[in-house]
Amino acid sequence: MSAFGGGGTKCVICDKTAYPAETVVHEKKPYHVDCFACTICTKKMEGGSKAALYKNSETDETTLMCTGCFSKGGYAQKQKKVIWTKKESTTSATASKYGGGGLKCKICAKTVYAAETVSYEKEPYHPGCFKCSACDKKMVPANAAAFDDKLYCVKCFATNGLNQKQAASSKKHTASGTTNAMASKFGGGGSKCKACDTTVYSAEAVSYDKIIYHPKCFKCSKCSKQMTPAGAACFEDTLYCSKCFQDEGLHRKQAEGKKASGEPATVNPLASKFGGGGTACVTCSKSVYPAELVSYEKQAYHADCFTCKLCTNKMNVNTAQGKKREDGSVDVYCGKCWTSEGLGRADNNN
Repeated sequence: MSAFGGGGTKCVICDKTAYPAETVVHEKKPYHVDCFACTICTKKMEGGSKAALYKNSETDETTLMCTGCFSKGGYAQKQKKVIWTKKESTTSATASKYGGGGLKCKICAKTVYAAETVSYEKEPYHPGCFKCSACDKKMVPANAAAFDDKLYCVKCFATNGLNQKQAASSKKHTASGTTNAMASKFGGGGSKCKACDTTVYSAEAVSYDKIIYHPKCFKCSKCSKQMTPAGAACFEDTLYCSKCFQDEGLHRKQAEGKKASGEPATVNPLASKFGGGGTACVTCSKSVYPAELVSYEKQAYHADCFTCKLCTNKMNVNTAQGKKREDGSVDVYCGKCWTSEGLGRADNNN
């Protein structure tokens, strides 16, 4: 019994024995998994990182709640008031978890509590203080940028030409061997765009096959349409959108080039992304590239090859019906032929 906590620790909420297999420990205190729930919204919490404690200075009672209710109820500010009415040297251990006498917001210099802290470049901010210095819009770290110790949203950072200013500043500092730490986060002296050979900052970088591009430079070489990595294809080190890649017949040229080289196992890494040496179409046996792949019942088809076995009309996977053969392969039919030929009934009879 002792291995499972017999006669051991009591749950803070229900005061019954809490065994290790069902215990959640928060602030060095044990709770049953079912008891570890927010007092406000009653939502169960998965672990300490989602929980917060509020100590009422008048009743000396400690309330367990989720960080969402803690924030919405303004308990961080209430806790702050409690702390500041006492001597700073005797801040309670519970209050210290939320920043009592601790870190100061980079913007307003007031105490930042852990449950409300936004951390950026190793500096703490209140959520309300972490906003763009140009448009005053609140931000999250993923959409923030900094220049000359000021915060900007990605849009204002680009609109105000700060990427170019940062590049010029970074180039100057790099020459003297003293690259600015803030600039380095956004690409100062860093990666170059594959297309235009100028610096690409992290806040705007598009990465494709481990190569970096500016968003405006990552476009189809045929139609000049700007792309996302998911909708891009590459042939002979040139970018294409999936439509132009198919219209130009580049999937065939890529397959032929692979076959002529006689090295199917060592296809160029860029080509391999689009099926070089990869899956063969069930219908025509030629390589199927992701930009044109139709997958049905774990089998690969070209879009033009995914046709009904009876009427040969092209189909959509959502309306197609499949009939498995004894060898494991699948015959595919359109919904109309499937119904008119009674194939579904034949399956049921079997």
